[in-house]
Amino acid sequence: MQRSRTALVLAGGGVAGAAYEIGALCALDQILEDTSVNEFDIYVGTSAGALISACLANNISPRTLLSVLDSSLLGIDQLEPHHLFSLNPGEMLSRLRRLPGALVQATRRLIAEGYGTSLLDLAETLAVSLPTGLYDTDGLERYLRDSLSLPGRSNHFTDLPHELAIIATDLDSGERAIFGEPPLHDVSISRAVCASAAIPLFYRPVRIGERDFIDGGIRGTASLDLAIERGARLIVCVNPMVPFDNRHHLPGYGIGDEGLSRIGNQVFRTFVHAGLHYHIKQVRRRHPEVDIILIEPSRHDHVMFSDNTMRYKTRMTIARHAFESVAHHLNASYNHYRAMLASHGVLIDNQRIEQDLGNLATAGDDPYMVRAALATDGALHYAPVGLAHTLAELDRLLTRFER
Repeated sequence: MQRSRTALVLAGGGVAGAAYEIGALCALDQILEDTSVNEFDIYVGTSAGALISACLANNISPRTLLSVLDSSLLGIDQLEPHHLFSLNPGEMLSRLRRLPGALVQATRRLIAEGYGTSLLDLAETLAVSLPTGLYDTDGLERYLRDSLSLPGRSNHFTDLPHELAIIATDLDSGERAIFGEPPLHDVSISRAVCASAAIPLFYRPVRIGERDFIDGGIRGTASLDLAIERGARLIVCVNPMVPFDNRHHLPGYGIGDEGLSRIGNQVFRTFVHAGLHYHIKQVRRRHPEVDIILIEPSRHDHVMFSDNTMRYKTRMTIARHAFESVAHHLNASYNHYRAMLASHGVLIDNQRIEQDLGNLATAGDDPYMVRAALATDGALHYAPVGLAHTLAELDRLLTRFER
């Protein structure tokens, strides 16, 4: 049967979201029998999903990405905190110079309005002296530019063997910006990824030409409509962010009891999740001929809700958790997915997933063995993890070449 045009759409979710997507894609890659997650026709990425999409479209496998979370491999440096959390001192100092004037304005407002002035009013007046973001994306841009400049990869949309679209938000207009399409097709992929990932207040907006861009998730965490416009009839969407169902909590352990951070986390997840599911509902209604596979955590998933989305330390824990949870889901719904994918000319087999789950059970909590089980391809190697992964990656490329 002729294969349908396929798309992989990856949503945002910070460092935790990227780790979840990598683990989920490793599981998905293992169940695909005659293709891989590097062979979708179309990739659409938003925020953290933009980073992963850019790598996949450059034929960097999810297992390589998983290894890079913890060590350097195949010429790609380990992704470290300084790549993600590069302070924004220049703007901090320039904005600080505005503080005396802002204090004068706040004092005048307080005198003029008296008790009618709220703390929010004063904070708004003083905000002009605050930076537009704690961090900038320069470190991430350099890291990704170097990684995509290696032989066989490209930092330019037009050089890729697959279609890639990266979604950001134009700050001044509030409109969706699509990098990879005119007039933004000449922007480098590394710069586009940074624009898409510029979380407001956390990162300063990314200026490209005369326009400022921020996180693409502001306009919707996943642009499935764009994939359909490009001809996709089978879409796999990975969304790491879901609200946590805490309704049966013990006394004193409600989300409201745990402080502002947890409330903000839940609000953000609810906003993202509701928007995505409404979008999918509308897409399915308008395009019943398109099959959409949505992969996301359970709403009872404690691991995905235990830390803030930008926490670096938990990345490998989340990647393993994502692999196991998605692998179990694919196994549980195997017959359903086999029939659906077969109708699009895509074959699946769950033998390797079952072997991987067995390897992880054998590995237990040994971090070295866990990395070996996740980074290799169906066999638990006792060789150094980097060597075992390199051999598995070579086998993947040779198999792809033979096909």
